[in-house]
Amino acid sequence: MSYHADLFGRLSEDGLKETFDWMADRYHSQTVRVSQSRYPSWMNQVITLVQSWRPRSIADVGCGPGYLLQQLHQRFPDTAIKGVDYSSAMLRHIPAGISTECCPLLDWAKTSSERFDVVLLTFVLRDQPDPQTVLTVIKNRVAPHGHLVVLETQTPTGWRKWGFDLYFHAWLPWWASHVLTKDWTGPRHLAPYRRLADSHRAWMQARVLPNALVAADYADIRPHRPATDVVMLWSAVAAY
Repeated sequence: MSYHADLFGRLSEDGLKETFDWMADRYHSQTVRVSQSRYPSWMNQVITLVQSWRPRSIADVGCGPGYLLQQLHQRFPDTAIKGVDYSSAMLRHIPAGISTECCPLLDWAKTSSERFDVVLLTFVLRDQPDPQTVLTVIKNRVAPHGHLVVLETQTPTGWRKWGFDLYFHAWLPWWASHVLTKDWTGPRHLAPYRRLADSHRAWMQARVLPNALVAADYADIRPHRPATDVVMLWSAVAAY
């Protein structure tokens, strides 16, 4: 479940920071466009799932500019909420009053002493060099019997696979290079949507994720979206 060697070399953590620093001012608006306006509804489903557990604390790891954080803060004003991201440019968009920490994901997971009732990974795993290690180490930040939530792109099953592949791996990189990120001046392989397409090819798919969560000692592993959809939503309980 790790990246192929060539992608692992190209999609480094430093490159990830460079890409997301550059995207910070346009991340939310472009994500809504690229998702064909479905991004807010995906976030709402995450919030509804979290609400069912009535958590006292939530960590959004890889929080970006904080769209989900702000929604959570409004919905759960008495809940301790924290955002973690490696991009300081992303974190500058998060309003005062919401706790944040600028740190690489794995460094935070290994060194922090905090634990949360719910830890969120939304569109994060596909960008990690070793998703299995992330799932294993991030468990240190989930409170006993707390929940991990993973929202991520997936190549859908059935006839939708062909349309997804055409859009995600051909049309989207072209659209980005000519419109969305035509002012990108960095290396081509780090261009935001080129990187997105490459990282999606390399990362684990929904058929593998349940086994990965079992290997990381999670329990009560549940899917919340069908395999025919372009995103997957899973939850798991930290078993200690």
